[in-house]
Amino acid sequence: MNAVQNSRMPGLFLSLFFSFLLIGLDFGLLNAQSETAENAIEGNIDDIARAILTYFPKVVGEVVAIEANRVEVAFGKEHQIAPGILLTVFREGEAFGHPVTGVPLGKFEDRIATLEALRFDPPNLIAIPIETTGEIMEGDGVRIPATRIPLTVSVSSESDHVFLMNELVSALSDTGRFQIKTLSPGADLKTALQSGTDYHAQISTARIDDRFSIHLKIQNTRTGKDLASLDVLINQSEESDLILEHLQFQLFEQRQKN
Repeated sequence: MNAVQNSRMPGLFLSLFFSFLLIGLDFGLLNAQSETAENAIEGNIDDIARAILTYFPKVVGEVVAIEANRVEVAFGKEHQIAPGILLTVFREGEAFGHPVTGVPLGKFEDRIATLEALRFDPPNLIAIPIETTGEIMEGDGVRIPATRIPLTVSVSSESDHVFLMNELVSALSDTGRFQIKTLSPGADLKTALQSGTDYHAQISTARIDDRFSIHLKIQNTRTGKDLASLDVLINQSEESDLILEHLQFQLFEQRQKN
């Protein structure tokens, strides 16, 4: 990833990402309707990884209301959680300390439920329970897990450029936020769920003249909810040399098989 990391366009992709949010589009639906180079956002592989990272902030909120099958959670105005994100409801218990020194180390926690973010109803988030082990109560804590997020990644078909997927997997791994498994081309949500992950990212690629484009779709494997759909035209920079090297190697492999 060194070649990729040296070819950043600081802030371009993310600034466009947040601009779309501010004008009222659904969370993460970045140009979901565009399938052409003319309408795609330009960026590099690291830009895509950083954009995906914004969906999983390490934030903690609190249950403020419960009505029927809806749970209202306060996170603060600066944290607008995307629909489809999974949240953990927990309840703090007794404090515990170091067995020798007695220095306080934290509090025991009981896991109460898993929620799926439904919509942001300012100033709070509305979510629905999809798994419970106890009764959710006002005052319970709610968080996006601070541990690494389970994520599967696959290309849509055998004809896609797998090296682009591998570069994205490497960039996502470098963030330290994801636990990633790659699946066979065309893997569906059922396969992703059976692999033990909460989210699945599927990638379609295309060659447009001398450039590459990526269409990325991320879904919640438990409910099938779409989190994000975006089109990116890979910008020309030092990264192009890396892409060319991968393409030449793929062509060489194909000749060897023929």
